[in-house]
Amino acid sequence: MSVICKVDGKEFPSDKALHMSLKGYGLNKIKYYQTYFERRDLLTNELINIKTKEQYLNSDFNDKNNMKKWLKQQSVEKAQEYCKQLLSKRKADKNLTYSPSQVELRTIMAPSIIFYNKIFDDYYDVCSSLGLENRFIHPSNIIDQFKNKLNKKSIIYIDTREQSWLKFDTKFEIKTLPFGDYSCSNDNCKCFIERKSLSDFISTLSVKNFDRFKNEIDRAKKSGAYLIVIVEEKLSNALSFQYLPHISKKIKATPEYIFHNVRELLQNYDNLQFLFVDGRGEMTRVIESIFTSNCFYKQVDLQLAYDLKLL
Repeated sequence: MSVICKVDGKEFPSDKALHMSLKGYGLNKIKYYQTYFERRDLLTNELINIKTKEQYLNSDFNDKNNMKKWLKQQSVEKAQEYCKQLLSKRKADKNLTYSPSQVELRTIMAPSIIFYNKIFDDYYDVCSSLGLENRFIHPSNIIDQFKNKLNKKSIIYIDTREQSWLKFDTKFEIKTLPFGDYSCSNDNCKCFIERKSLSDFISTLSVKNFDRFKNEIDRAKKSGAYLIVIVEEKLSNALSFQYLPHISKKIKATPEYIFHNVRELLQNYDNLQFLFVDGRGEMTRVIESIFTSNCFYKQVDLQLAYDLKLL
């Protein structure tokens, strides 16, 4: 699609061609957009920082803290209007089918489901009113479904390819699994859990391995299996992995790219969830809770339940 340069009205075949020509106007990409498409932070009135054209033209704040502070300053009615418009615009721009999950909202410039539920009676009712399909139930319906314990007859199956086993307080058996790293003998819904270190997660969602991972999800979908990818790192850390000392500086992928892929998968597959937890000990506890929930995990936004300490 051709674009028109705002400096002199010249037509370029693409954004890339325009960007490459900006030096001839004495401009760089940041200066061009901030001059001819000025956008300012609603809280501070500072110019919006630019990473990409799409991000810049769709941002009202420079960071989430500014967004949270601004929303707290507004009346409930104005905060509701702004938050509903965010969902409506994202639905239109991204052609969404499902209500954005907690992971999706926490990885974009938007309030979390927890905030939506504070200012509205029910986040999912808001999504329904916009024509979005709800996959999950309201967290108030989560009572004690994740508090059961595995019985002595239960067996956790660990895939033969899993190299860094988690230690459970129940019997386990090494066997070849069709998907993921863990499954359980008492689960009737064909749930498979894939354990990921943060480095593994980044690698899986990077260019080289992304299509392979999608093929795995497709195979699981066709066989009626449900996949839960659990990452042994807090989501807040994963969102800024480039600053973590235990993540290789050789990794070229950005958090923006990785979580764009996560959001794409979550909208394209209803047999998939991502969950970020605080370390391996938490991962062990959470996996046991999921396997004892009698398939309840399919009805629940697991990241939301974890953030609310219901999982």
